[in-house]
Amino acid sequence: MNVNLLYSDKEWSSAGAYFDWNSITKDLGLNAIFKAAGNDSIIRTNKAVISQSQDSYLSHAVKRVMGVPLKSFEEIKYRQDIVKDCCKKQNMTDSLYHISGTVLDEWEKLGRKNNSIGEIGTKAKLITDLKVLKLLVDGIIEIRDLLADNADGLSSEGLLGLSSRLQKEFDEDKEEQLTTLLDSISFFADIYARNRDEEYFNVRVPKIRIECGLKDGLKIGDIRLDELQTNVIKYSKQYGIGSKVKGKISSLSPGVISLYKDQAIQEDAEAIEFLVVGHVYSYCTQLVQELGSFFDQFHFQIAFYLGAVNIRSQMQSYRIEYCFPDECYGDVLEYDELKEIILSIELKGKTVGNTGKLSGKQLVVITGANQGGKSTFLRSLGVAQVLMQCGLPVPAKRFRSSIRTSIFTHFTRREDSAMNSGRLDEELRRMDRIVSNLGKDPLVLLNESFATTTEKDGSRIAYDIVKALKEEGVRIYTVTHLLSFAQQMYEESKTDEKVCFMCAEHLDDGKRTFKIIPHEPEMTSFGLELYDQILGTH
Repeated sequence: MNVNLLYSDKEWSSAGAYFDWNSITKDLGLNAIFKAAGNDSIIRTNKAVISQSQDSYLSHAVKRVMGVPLKSFEEIKYRQDIVKDCCKKQNMTDSLYHISGTVLDEWEKLGRKNNSIGEIGTKAKLITDLKVLKLLVDGIIEIRDLLADNADGLSSEGLLGLSSRLQKEFDEDKEEQLTTLLDSISFFADIYARNRDEEYFNVRVPKIRIECGLKDGLKIGDIRLDELQTNVIKYSKQYGIGSKVKGKISSLSPGVISLYKDQAIQEDAEAIEFLVVGHVYSYCTQLVQELGSFFDQFHFQIAFYLGAVNIRSQMQSYRIEYCFPDECYGDVLEYDELKEIILSIELKGKTVGNTGKLSGKQLVVITGANQGGKSTFLRSLGVAQVLMQCGLPVPAKRFRSSIRTSIFTHFTRREDSAMNSGRLDEELRRMDRIVSNLGKDPLVLLNESFATTTEKDGSRIAYDIVKALKEEGVRIYTVTHLLSFAQQMYEESKTDEKVCFMCAEHLDDGKRTFKIIPHEPEMTSFGLELYDQILGTH
């Protein structure tokens, strides 16, 4: 049975992942989002998270899922609806995650990695298998009932569909059959916890009835299991006089062979018990495999949604406005009060948002004042695109964008101390990898690329590469301090409606608003003004 919470028609896999997810993560600073996803909330109120603990598995799940972009707005809407349901039903989401996690943890303790404790064909392995079966059956019933109890408050196709499938696959008849089976074989393994508050001791006594034919020489043949059940006998003391009396009486019953009088018969009876229980369990092996696959997928997928709940909680706690992007088609990019969530989390929401439209723009060149918010704005576009394409909320009042499943980032980085060649060579190698792996309708984010050499050489390199990418239909957003490059592109593109130039807003008094606005390239980065503001020389 499929979980189908991340996709409507399949389970999650890493197929179709971004080409260089590690670079995207590093350049856009996505680790802060993964960390926020791992802030597993212990106590929530309507307004804020009171207590948190870090859960690395939640971060792991969100990182993996975010690295595989969705390819249609139908897929995005499907996942968005589940995120919304999980945010409404936070306690349910917590419980689903912890139920599935407990099942998998207990299974690991029973030796799942070693294919259970004990060698195949031994009593120890069969006992472990029975405990695993009981663990999985109890877990799936608990998940089924929890979803059913919350069904009235759910609206997403994904969660309602899963609830419906569980109720169909594990209806009352199926549950009764499984419970009866587990009760019948319970004598062989202690799969039921003993109630310590009770003053009596439970002994599970099997009743096994087999039929057989007789061959020549009165040899037994054609054995068939006719009945298997377990009766519970209660004693006040395990080895008290009551248990001895009952055992003696039962041995005198008609048609009963006492095991107490003959060691060989006792060993044969134990062998029959082992064979009978093993025979019954053999019909459950496929169920165990199916339930095991279900719990592996379910725990991973619900972890993503609990991580999404935690990200949304971080936005709420810092009063970061967010939205779920609307469906749109064509070459669209519109944003209203878009914020860079990583910076917003670090500054507890005290950041400036940007509003604008870049629909139909193939090349966007951003210049302007140092520390004016250019790189922050570029990251905000990249982060919003990645969040939208995995069904998560975007930190903006409104955000609409076409799907870009091929995203590449090329940001300047500090020189690796172990690097044998210069930083420019390293930048060119990274750019070569991007150019060699461009997919369909790619988006390339360049942040101060080729600024590691002289302004003249860097501008020439940037111009040649950007122009070539543009001619190939690649969508490029670039932040640059290479003023010669920016000016040359501006002079050549004045009549090109697919090219847009923007800059960091800079007031006459030197104040930076951290807004990025449409503007022709400025031939200065206002470094002296920034120097004066920092050192107070004027």
